[in-house]
Amino acid sequence: MSEATETPVDTDAAAEGTVTDGAAASADTGEDERLTHRGPFQRLLSQPEIGAVIGAISVWLAFWAVTRNFGTAGGAQNILDVSATLGIMAVAVAMLMIGGEFDLSAGAMTGATGILVILLVKDVGELGGAGLNLWFALPISLVVALGVGWMNGTLVERTGLPSFIVTLATFFILKGVKLGFSKLIVDQIQVGRIDEGAGYDFWRVIFSATHGRNDHQLGARDFLYSSLALIGITLVVLAVHELSFLRRATFNPGGLPVLGGGAVLALVGYLQLHNTDGNGNTALWAAVLGVGVVGFLAGWSLWRYEAQGDRGALRLDRDVVQPLAIGVGLCVLGVIMARLFNANSEDDIFLLLSEQGLRAILFVGLCAAGLMFMAIAAFRSRFVSNLTRSAVIVVIAGVVTWLAFMVQVESRSPKFRTQAFTVMLVAALLLASWAIVNQLARQRRRSDDAADRLGLTMAATGVLLAVVAVAIRLLFTTDEEIEAGIPPAQYSVRILWFFAAAVVAVWVLRRTRFGSWTFAVGGNKAASRQVGVPAARTKTQLFMIVSGAAWLVGMLLAFRLNTIQAGTGDGEEFEYIIAAVVGGSLLTGGYGSAFGAAIGAVIMAMTQVGIPAALWNSDWRFVFLGVILLLAAVGNNFIKTRAENLRGSK
Repeated sequence: MSEATETPVDTDAAAEGTVTDGAAASADTGEDERLTHRGPFQRLLSQPEIGAVIGAISVWLAFWAVTRNFGTAGGAQNILDVSATLGIMAVAVAMLMIGGEFDLSAGAMTGATGILVILLVKDVGELGGAGLNLWFALPISLVVALGVGWMNGTLVERTGLPSFIVTLATFFILKGVKLGFSKLIVDQIQVGRIDEGAGYDFWRVIFSATHGRNDHQLGARDFLYSSLALIGITLVVLAVHELSFLRRATFNPGGLPVLGGGAVLALVGYLQLHNTDGNGNTALWAAVLGVGVVGFLAGWSLWRYEAQGDRGALRLDRDVVQPLAIGVGLCVLGVIMARLFNANSEDDIFLLLSEQGLRAILFVGLCAAGLMFMAIAAFRSRFVSNLTRSAVIVVIAGVVTWLAFMVQVESRSPKFRTQAFTVMLVAALLLASWAIVNQLARQRRRSDDAADRLGLTMAATGVLLAVVAVAIRLLFTTDEEIEAGIPPAQYSVRILWFFAAAVVAVWVLRRTRFGSWTFAVGGNKAASRQVGVPAARTKTQLFMIVSGAAWLVGMLLAFRLNTIQAGTGDGEEFEYIIAAVVGGSLLTGGYGSAFGAAIGAVIMAMTQVGIPAALWNSDWRFVFLGVILLLAAVGNNFIKTRAENLRGSK
């Protein structure tokens, strides 16, 4: 799913569009058209969670390249299991941070609620508990958790002390209570067992049920996965076009034959490439796919959009040529480095880094830097001329195509020779198609509510279909996979709790009055009070949301582990904060994203799973956490400033 910028003001109009190629003033209004419409790319780049999304893709690709289990159902299970409880807390902590406060007791609270509910259900007697039914113990523990959250919020508001100090005190109190009561009641630091409580069988399904992938077979799984994924990607691509180009008053039916023919060729080419692994027909089917994609998108533009009137002249502006040349040079250097090193050597040459690993790092790093420079050139070219912009994009598409065939030829791994090759080739084709459509269709320079609604609906539908496709792939297996001995995957219900928490938080922040109040009190508490926002109540409720989330995580841990250690959760509050910051939340409050916090939790889970899977020293994980925290804080400031500039130029 996707989430718009979560701010209490109307940011849709402020975040739309792209400043087009030196557009002139509108003939109808006499206003500069560049100030009335912004395209999908600039809107996307002004979202607080965009950095987390890009980071998640980058981290996943990095570990996918160096491990075997990333990209498999088992790998997804490990990542989602780790990110589930972390993500629930990160989403709640992000809401509190948007409200301008911190809760350093959140980690300790997770263990405290788990220990409390176990002590409430244990049998009365020596080394026993209260002997309550779980139907009573669970609500009691929830009330206690919410009470601690209310106390934190009330103390912050009544005393004027920083939430850092108040919740730090609560952290030590909870830590001491956990240890003290555990030793006092059960005479040890480990408290168990929750399965002794009456009603356990019912609540176990709620908090610890699992979905066994090998127990759910679906013969048509691969067909459904491929079909839904292709339809979803196509809808997203068409949505970008709909949000970028000027719609015709009357559609041109002459574009429909081109559209239909291109669709057929693209489908045939994709299916053939998907089943090809380096044989002599690869180039042929790649060409068929390329012609089909270009034909489909060209036909779509001829059918729906106004013809381009002024393409401008091709001008070799220094501000464009310089980063473009640097980018191409870096990609060439990356290929040279890849050829200089031995792809088959696993000998350590530096800090436990093999020659093979160094080769991959140099190739990927140099090529990624090169593509970034070329992206800068493409951004600058829009201020030169339409034709110059298309030419730069074609050069980028050519470089990506060359790199795709480089990967396909040089790699021994089937996942690079097929999956990575196909994805890179499709990306290059989409770039080339965009350059061609940019010459055929006129870009939008004014708002069009009907086109915006259709484009956003298509984008949301496409993303949803892609998510469903991935879910089908992960949740179901086939007879062939079982016969091949692929390890089974077990998905826990806590993953559903994670998704539900993220969806609810996104909806609350974006669609409710409480969400607007959250941004208001975080941005400027005094000003929010002057306009009638109940600042004290809102902040107290945010603290209670965090403690309520901690209760949920405590229950998930208790039912999963059956016993809870006295130190469970201590120190994890910093990981919650890191996930929220990586997801786009500012430490100063008033800005952030619940969806971004969920993505931040997934990034941290990928590193926790990926580092040992790659046979690296797990101690380096903490270095990574520190680095991404710093980079995320800098990036969030940049994105926030950019979004404010976009609003100011409206």
